[in-house]
Amino acid sequence: MIKRYFSVALILMTVVVTEIKAQKIPLYVGTYTEKEGSKGIYTFSFDTETADVTLLSETETPSPSFIARKNELLLAVNELTDGNQSISAFQIEGDKLKFINKLPTTGSAPCHVLLDPKGKYAIVSNYLGGTLDIYGIDSQKGLLGHEGNVKFEGSGPNKKRQDAPHIHSTFFGKDNHVYVSDLGSDQIYEFQVQKKDGKHALNLASIIKTPAGAGPRHLAFHPKKKIIYAIMEMTADVLVYEKENDTWVEKQRLNMNGEGFSGNSGAADIKVSKDGRFVYATDRVDANNIASFKVLRDGKLEKIQVQSVLGKGPRNFNFSPDEKFVLVGNQLSNEVVIFKRDKKTGLLTDSGKRINAFKPVCLIF
Repeated sequence: MIKRYFSVALILMTVVVTEIKAQKIPLYVGTYTEKEGSKGIYTFSFDTETADVTLLSETETPSPSFIARKNELLLAVNELTDGNQSISAFQIEGDKLKFINKLPTTGSAPCHVLLDPKGKYAIVSNYLGGTLDIYGIDSQKGLLGHEGNVKFEGSGPNKKRQDAPHIHSTFFGKDNHVYVSDLGSDQIYEFQVQKKDGKHALNLASIIKTPAGAGPRHLAFHPKKKIIYAIMEMTADVLVYEKENDTWVEKQRLNMNGEGFSGNSGAADIKVSKDGRFVYATDRVDANNIASFKVLRDGKLEKIQVQSVLGKGPRNFNFSPDEKFVLVGNQLSNEVVIFKRDKKTGLLTDSGKRINAFKPVCLIF
């Protein structure tokens, strides 16, 4: 009898261990939509152990170029320029997304949405029109209403790309301040979020000036140090800023491409590993690579690898939750390429795994 119970227990333990090793989690991919291409947001099942991926569903919504999630609420910006640009809210119900509601944005071509960690508000960056929009949100009701916006001014030396403000993204810093990258004026704005008359508002705290003609796009924050890693779209430079007293000071400027590269760049995304030991950044146009940087003791960077993304147009990328894999959305080759990541060295290698997706431009778990 004892042997029988022991055998049953052993079998149950084996089943549990197997399930843990083969844990499958949802992966959401935002896209640019076309009649004969994607209809909206892809929902996949991602195996964290093998990186195998299975398509579960496709949710129709126009050009959800950036998506964000808080528990069972998913928000997507609809990056349009025809007057129908908006932000849409969805409820996650099993393998599918259920549309809740949507609201218009005050600017055109909304390209980024930031979700408050407490799930009380969201901030949308409008690439055209130079504005930020703030919306009240609810986990069940979706978008509660438009609470206000911030209008920016300014331009840069590149008349084709910097004729006006182009707000590209908004991220929370370790200080819970909101940092806004304006490609058009070569500036990063730091705001405090405050509540006024029951609505959320942004109050300007400081302005970080980036090199003229560089075009700041996305930011990443060191998890332990007062350091910002900022990627410049037009020059493919990564800038390192450290906070000294109340001022952000540039400490390093490092190009992300390999020696001898002379083509055109369109740097897109940047992220730092959870342990703060490595930084990664993507570059498009002629480069089509992802660069890996080692973080030194003082927070500065040492470039250790420039890896081809094995496709074209790497826009957004993301770590798997355990950071064993890096998934790169190659917009122009209609594919997500999955790389293995060595946590000790920070180096990336091709896993051989691919996800077929039309114009994938944002990936979240």
